[in-house]
Amino acid sequence: MAFMEMHFTSKVLDLSVSVNVLVPDDIKEGEKLKVLYLLHGYMGNHTDWMRYTSIERYLWNHRMIVIMPSAMNSYYADMAYGMPVFTYISKELPEYMEKLLPISKKREDRMICGLSMGGYGAFKVAFTYPESFAYAGSLSGALDVNSIRKMMKDTPRANLYDAMFGHQTIEGSKNDLFHLVNQNIMNKQKMPHLYMACGTEDFLYQDNLKFKKHLESNHVPLTYVEGPGDHSWAFWDQYILKFLEHVKQGR
Repeated sequence: MAFMEMHFTSKVLDLSVSVNVLVPDDIKEGEKLKVLYLLHGYMGNHTDWMRYTSIERYLWNHRMIVIMPSAMNSYYADMAYGMPVFTYISKELPEYMEKLLPISKKREDRMICGLSMGGYGAFKVAFTYPESFAYAGSLSGALDVNSIRKMMKDTPRANLYDAMFGHQTIEGSKNDLFHLVNQNIMNKQKMPHLYMACGTEDFLYQDNLKFKKHLESNHVPLTYVEGPGDHSWAFWDQYILKFLEHVKQGR
């Protein structure tokens, strides 16, 4: 694999941004490759997946480009009082990368996955633009932001949640995954195949079970796996490999 750290100016964010990219180093002339957008969690950045997992080694058996952007502590939102990070991640970044790299634009070749806040971000992008992705993965995803916001009510993070989502309720908005699922069902929109993994000792385990139940009760295609583990890189390193194998087998 070839590893690149890219820096460019985001017109959407009006900011210089950094992105880590893994690319096969034997690309054939005219070849278009599958792509995986891999999102970091809260307090993370574009370097996390390379620093804390063996993602590059895992890709030896998977022919694809992996793009790892930075989204700050934004919850991948077009922030009420801040930057339009969701628009950057979901629209500007893919368009920019497709101009520079041999990326297939076919739906069946496009994937998105993330951990914790990034799991929420991956599902949010996939539910907002279901026609663009074949697979979406969440590892220990912060999938119920209403629940998390209540959890952080009396902490220093409360102000950040107001900056991200405004002072109004998240429920029923474009930032509510439950609402986005319902909208897709109502519109009879074909959704990506969803992959969820969560450790049984994770503080977000119950929230993940709640979202799993919502998907299953609405007959949304889903692969759900769990195992021993907490909210840690030891779990995410193990399950990003499982996600890659899941996609390779075309489940």
